[in-house]
Amino acid sequence: MATAAPPKPKHDWADDDDIEETTTDLPPPQTISNKDGTKTIITFRYNDQGQKVKTTRRVRYVTHTETVNPRVADRKTWSKFGQSAKDGAGPAADTTSIGENIIFRPSVNWRKDAKDESQDPNAQSMKDKLKDKQVKCRICNGEHFTARCPYKDTMAPIGESGAADVAAGMGDEPSYGERDDFATLRVTNVSEMAEEGELRDMFERFGRVTRVFLAKDRDTGMAKGFAFISFADRGDAVKACNKMDGYGFKHLILRVEFAKKAQ
Repeated sequence: MATAAPPKPKHDWADDDDIEETTTDLPPPQTISNKDGTKTIITFRYNDQGQKVKTTRRVRYVTHTETVNPRVADRKTWSKFGQSAKDGAGPAADTTSIGENIIFRPSVNWRKDAKDESQDPNAQSMKDKLKDKQVKCRICNGEHFTARCPYKDTMAPIGESGAADVAAGMGDEPSYGERDDFATLRVTNVSEMAEEGELRDMFERFGRVTRVFLAKDRDTGMAKGFAFISFADRGDAVKACNKMDGYGFKHLILRVEFAKKAQ
């Protein structure tokens, strides 16, 4: 008795797609090292028309050696910590801002110029003179720059001509046609033990005091012997000038006069 032949499997169209894909696969890229140190890289691709295109590139790799500070190189190997502990190597764009790398290039003869300056006797003598110099204001003799003096708008530098002060006569009042912000008194012969609060308390008896400046030595913290008192009203400053000039304070006699205006 004859046996029936097994049924022939039906054709699967998915198998045809797989066959077509395998036939259209591109060859892998090829890299060839040349004798002159260059490398030839061959790649394949399809263009817009479906045609296979072969691309050949010859490249040369150049290695740049950079010398960095050993401490900088060591810091780059440190492990990250905190919220950046899981970040990869290098700066993270969301937490680190990288500025422009500015390269300092000295002039061609900078070594020679530095050597000539070090051998110049005049430059050395000037350095010796300025070695122990401190900043001194030309307006109030305080230890700050003249441009930052709190009284630069109401006083003239010491030794320069300004408005008539009370040195010629303490009873002379400044002209009331002038601005009211020139109601500043210069107090000299102030004790080294004086404090700004004490001066404010003494002068506020004559009117509202807007500012008190007591010059002090930067190293010792002791008063340097003079102060400036600014009043809100010029009439109050006149009364304080007349009353406080010659006033005894901490075993010294105060000298009070109107500060010179800046021209």
